[in-house]
Amino acid sequence: MIVRLLTAVLAVAIAPVAVRAADEENPYKNVKVGDFATYKMKVNVGPIAIDGTTTQNVIAKTDKEAKVKVTASVNGMEAPAQEQTIDLTKPYDPTKVGGGLPGGAEAKVEKGKEGKEKIKAAGKEFEATWTEYKVKAKANGMDIDADIKVWTAKDVPMGMVKMTMKATVAKMDMEMTMELSEFGNKK
Repeated sequence: MIVRLLTAVLAVAIAPVAVRAADEENPYKNVKVGDFATYKMKVNVGPIAIDGTTTQNVIAKTDKEAKVKVTASVNGMEAPAQEQTIDLTKPYDPTKVGGGLPGGAEAKVEKGKEGKEKIKAAGKEFEATWTEYKVKAKANGMDIDADIKVWTAKDVPMGMVKMTMKATVAKMDMEMTMELSEFGNKK
């Protein structure tokens, strides 16, 4: 149940990033081999607390595509690494990488307010752009209603600095935060 729930929630969480990416240049266009971004993830579903990390690492790049290795750890257990190839000739759409959204997920995303603010993450202050979204979705057979806020900054590989989400998933309240904890170039 928890795995289905997390998969559904992550599907919904990336939907607004796809909308934002369509508005702007592909965030992977200027990455270099060795660039990485690691995020701390906290999810609370009722009394259940889940902590984890996820890291995106650029392992190859040409003018037309970037290859990214994604690793994750949830409550101390390592998930199998996945590789994604991102087409740099088109606007970035995370729903099209890694096999797309799970469980036949479909999401309706409404863009809300946006603004600029300084935000601290990974021991640094960023000039970030934030955008709020309202998402109604169905993923893995579960109805999801979510309010999401995403902060992005140009000086972070892959763009995202932080994301918060409050949602009702299959009639359960949940909260999720992903925040940049480390970034740079490993080369």
